[in-house]
Amino acid sequence: MRILRIAGLFVFAMALSGLANAADEAKAPPKDIPDFDVHGISMTECQCTAYACPCRSNGHPDHGSCDAADFTYIKNGHYGKVDMSGFKAVLIGDLIDHDASKVQGTAYFDKSSTPAQREAFNEMLSFMFGWNPPHIVGSKVVAIDFKESPDKSTYALTIPDILEEKGVMKRDSAGQPMHVVPAMDLWGNKITYLDNVVFKYHDKGVGEWDLSGHQANVKEFHTTKEMYANKKLLMQHGDMSGTWTAEQKKMIQEMGMKPE
Repeated sequence: MRILRIAGLFVFAMALSGLANAADEAKAPPKDIPDFDVHGISMTECQCTAYACPCRSNGHPDHGSCDAADFTYIKNGHYGKVDMSGFKAVLIGDLIDHDASKVQGTAYFDKSSTPAQREAFNEMLSFMFGWNPPHIVGSKVVAIDFKESPDKSTYALTIPDILEEKGVMKRDSAGQPMHVVPAMDLWGNKITYLDNVVFKYHDKGVGEWDLSGHQANVKEFHTTKEMYANKKLLMQHGDMSGTWTAEQKKMIQEMGMKPE
């Protein structure tokens, strides 16, 4: 039951509903939680158009719904006294939908994760998005293999017999990442688009697709409790209108970037 509870929060957090402000005003504030400070990497692949995911810029998915996989790897950091180093999880399903009641997914947790880490992740996400979690198909503890190339240009994610992903980052002549854009995201305010080389999913009785060639992005993150408490995330100021809100435009300009 605890894993399912974590999964409920995880799928909602990754759904990027963009309704943070309204929900925050309608619900009581979350309980006090300890300080958290985590560093890591997240990769998302989905069925939206390559290099142009509308969900990242305050819009709805191209197809009305969005089959996607969101991967989170906390390389190091803490939640209160819990060491979160090495925590990995993937959420797979229809993660964004015009009809919020249809949002659903299956959570896959790496077998190396500890009960303490899962509980900590549960509470951390409850602080981030602790309201109205959608339907959860289920959750599984599996082997999650993630590889980042030494030059940080190739990213591969595998759950044996279930998921295969590979994304490649384009770099300019100086070796700098191309296609870095401001974005609504759980962990920060910008992403780097990737070439989606492989995105294949097959879990019997749960779901199956081959969306290779569609949207993929990666982001390194440093996320803290303070960022959320002070509403420093673009996604906390979204309304899914299809264009950046005035507050988001201001934040993007302060980042030294331009609204895409």
